[in-house]
Amino acid sequence: MKISDVARLIFWLAAILTIGVLVRAESSEKRANIANRKSASLRIVDQNGRAAVSGVPSSTSQIVDVAVGPDFAFHPDTVNISVGDTVRWTWDSNAHSVTSGASCWADSQYCSPNDTMCFPGVLSNAGTVYQHTFANAGSYSYFCTAHCFFGMAGVVNVTGSCGQSGWSIGPNMPTPLVRAVGVYFQPAGNFYTVGGRTSDTVGSDFQHVLQYSPGSNSWTQRGVTLPDNQMNNMACGVLSVSGTPSIYCVGGSAAGQTTATGRVFSYDPVTDTATTLTGDDWPGAMGTILPGGFTVANNRLYILGGFNINVASINQIWEFDPTLAVGTKWTQKTNTPVGIMYAPTCTINGIIYVGGASDYQGGTVVDTTTSFSFDPLANTIGTIAAIPRATGETRGLNFNGRMYVIGGGRVAPNPSNEIDIYNPSTNTWSIGLPFGNARRNFPTDTDGTTDIWLSGGYDIDGLTPLASMEIFCQGSGTPTPTPTPTATVTATATATATATATATATATATATASPTATGTATASPTATPTPTAECSPSPCNTPTPTPIGSPRPIPTPRPRPTPPPRP
Repeated sequence: MKISDVARLIFWLAAILTIGVLVRAESSEKRANIANRKSASLRIVDQNGRAAVSGVPSSTSQIVDVAVGPDFAFHPDTVNISVGDTVRWTWDSNAHSVTSGASCWADSQYCSPNDTMCFPGVLSNAGTVYQHTFANAGSYSYFCTAHCFFGMAGVVNVTGSCGQSGWSIGPNMPTPLVRAVGVYFQPAGNFYTVGGRTSDTVGSDFQHVLQYSPGSNSWTQRGVTLPDNQMNNMACGVLSVSGTPSIYCVGGSAAGQTTATGRVFSYDPVTDTATTLTGDDWPGAMGTILPGGFTVANNRLYILGGFNINVASINQIWEFDPTLAVGTKWTQKTNTPVGIMYAPTCTINGIIYVGGASDYQGGTVVDTTTSFSFDPLANTIGTIAAIPRATGETRGLNFNGRMYVIGGGRVAPNPSNEIDIYNPSTNTWSIGLPFGNARRNFPTDTDGTTDIWLSGGYDIDGLTPLASMEIFCQGSGTPTPTPTPTATVTATATATATATATATATATATATASPTATGTATASPTATPTPTAECSPSPCNTPTPTPIGSPRPIPTPRPRPTPPPRP
């Protein structure tokens, strides 16, 4: 029997014993209060106590009342609200709980009486009041831990989004964290950070997973211990095998080391278990190479480029298919136009886009404006307008069909808090709302339509690990609330070609069978990697009670030394 099954059996045996003790008391209470219950009625009110209608958005948040008990039920057991509304549960009888989760199993997003001890749950008595504000759209199931088997369950359906687009401050992570990977896992509706490290000292590798639950606006460290300490600079994405999704992670290194692993493992957030895929190591690692840009397309994970640690950037592209047999999951594709590493990359309508990338030049990691597209089905490279600022060491995200390049960069005036947005339909770039704390090498991801989460990373000094979090919510306006078109950068030959020649020699030494995109390489519009000034006011139009603040004047950039390379 699995450990999880044993835990569940023990939990429900304890619950049944509790029911046996409490049901007699509840029955006597039911007889004493039945007259009052017949005359009771629920009122749905807004924050001023005025009558409101469940599920209808209002100019201000509203409160929806639910009675906990009697008759081993929630009344009503289904409510429909909008984002920002609050559900208020009031206990009408003894020995009940409100515990989020489906199928009588707690998912720890919210729970009475104070969002702690969600498992095994806390039973409260008549007169208890518990309320929870729902900040994100979705369907949130819940139940009573003592009476779930009697059908005592409910659901809160939350529709809509924030009223106004903007960034807001989220809760701090349990620990500062850099070089971790951020992954949004849609089946659970949560944002996860995988691996990383807490500092740049040897032994600081973080072999754990952190979970951010939008429903409870809180972080939790999961119980899993990941397979090894090679947790930095991995490539991760959500892939499905036989209809079951998991987070797959590839490669990585340990803090302070110059070697890299090709190990692949999967992590299942539902069971909180990690599994190493023996026999399926990434061939591109070759002992010293870290993954470059990464993204998922057509249920395959793609790695574009990489970093041969303290030697050169790499121009290989690798495809990982989790559904194939052991030892056959990896396929090498055509090469990138130039060597790239730590490259913002995402997939839009089946096409992979790169906007910015790091390179290794003269013993230093630098930011570039390298930009191109890759069609994984046709296995061809395409040209796109170059991102208007040099950046790297960050992610590119598909948000409402556009690529959002989120801050990042190493060379002053980077790291940045700028959001550069690429529109594939028009082949143009624009500037989005900046977030608050400029940073690089941080976990970030999106649900694709409404929210972007980012946390941790190196502070603006490029050295200090952060624990802070910021959240972007897309309001009812356009996907780019403050579009500022930028001129297309003219494609020119640049100094990056020299670095590319070195990188290509390194990359193809062990993979001569790979086709090369020699004709496309000269056509790629990569501009000279000269950093441009970034916009750095604090975010505006914040939609939550914990706003970052109002805009402030752009500070004069202070001289900052370029941090030494740290893989």
